[in-house]
Amino acid sequence: MHTDPDDDYPREPSRRRALQAAASFGALPLAVAIPVVHAAALAFAPACFDVQEDRALIWLCANEAVKLHVRWGVAPDALMHKSVERAVDAASDFTSHVSLTGLPQAATVHYRVFAGDTAASELCRFNTPRKAGQSFSIAFSGDMQETYKPFRIFDVMEAAKPDFFVHLGDTVYADSPKRDFSPTTRHYRMKHARIRADRPLQAFMSQRANFAIWDDHEIENDAHGGLPQLPIAEAVFREYWPCASVEAAGLYRMTSLSPAVDLIIVDTRRFRSVQAMVDGPEKTMLGTQQKKWFLDTLKRSKATFKIVATSVPFHGGSQDAWGNYKTEREEIVDFLKREKISNVVMISADYHFARDWSNKRTGIHEFMAGPLATFLTFERNPEARARHSKGPHFAFGDDFNFGLLAYDAANNSLRVSYQDSQSKTLFETVIFPA
Repeated sequence: MHTDPDDDYPREPSRRRALQAAASFGALPLAVAIPVVHAAALAFAPACFDVQEDRALIWLCANEAVKLHVRWGVAPDALMHKSVERAVDAASDFTSHVSLTGLPQAATVHYRVFAGDTAASELCRFNTPRKAGQSFSIAFSGDMQETYKPFRIFDVMEAAKPDFFVHLGDTVYADSPKRDFSPTTRHYRMKHARIRADRPLQAFMSQRANFAIWDDHEIENDAHGGLPQLPIAEAVFREYWPCASVEAAGLYRMTSLSPAVDLIIVDTRRFRSVQAMVDGPEKTMLGTQQKKWFLDTLKRSKATFKIVATSVPFHGGSQDAWGNYKTEREEIVDFLKREKISNVVMISADYHFARDWSNKRTGIHEFMAGPLATFLTFERNPEARARHSKGPHFAFGDDFNFGLLAYDAANNSLRVSYQDSQSKTLFETVIFPA
């Protein structure tokens, strides 16, 4: 763990110089190492995003203008299926993604990126949603900053072998340091590229299905829906963290990871009212359209467990969390009670420490994790340690960390645990359906 800037990166590198730091795939500790003839075509390892019942997005990032496609199959030596070919060029910062369709359920899909008939990546893989009666696990955490590279926590997470990973925001600190911040396409792209150059991150994400949501630092500290740069920041976020969102604006969406577990991802930035607004019916975290979608999705869900990914804690009381939007928070709580919707499990980040926020009054389980790789709040603010450590609940803020949700099909339960950067288990509890 360190706090010194990464000396390998100049303050304003050219794109090619920044990307060449990650262009040698042979150094990535991937599960199956196959020689790559045309590795120079890719800047970073590919990654799978937003896997659904029969489809997934494969993220691509090139180091030059090139046409790429993905070949995939359920056996590593039989990549029988082929995606459409995608031209990657400077207009999208050499990033793109292709859709894989017709995926089998409950399978491990192996894939490689090709430029023509030449392999441009090593063999990668991800798991598709599980069938009824199958167990699986989800890792979750958030908050990582380029000055803390390499992100070794992802090596620890890899050892835990989760089927899916949910990044809960602050995928990049675009507004740090403040003296260099510029809310422009060029600046956001540079900051995201520096993050994605991290080798442990690339290796981890190339071997599983990922889901990502933004928080404020992809835009600006304490971002809200009134900031003029929101469309720019969102466009760049989508370039580097693709998602199959419900609408073109806003990153909210849902996927079923099994018949027993739905993952619902809400966007707490794109539509929120400014934090200083007086609380009341007009003050919103989600916006009218997203809130209706969210409540409808919860009501329609047939899954035992509804996992809700919210970048800021639902039970948190800070100005930037749901506690500053109490009217809307209570509206959601009242809706769950009125509709008799149980087994809602929220996962969150943002505070730079881990905590069990589960609340008997609301009836909602909530587990906050992080940070992955940035400063620790408890080290900077002893008062926060004292305040959040009161009571019998779990709270931990002395190391980088992540949470694990393990669905056990045998007894239809959800085991929640946390690990630190040394693979130490910090906390564990089991949730049975109410």
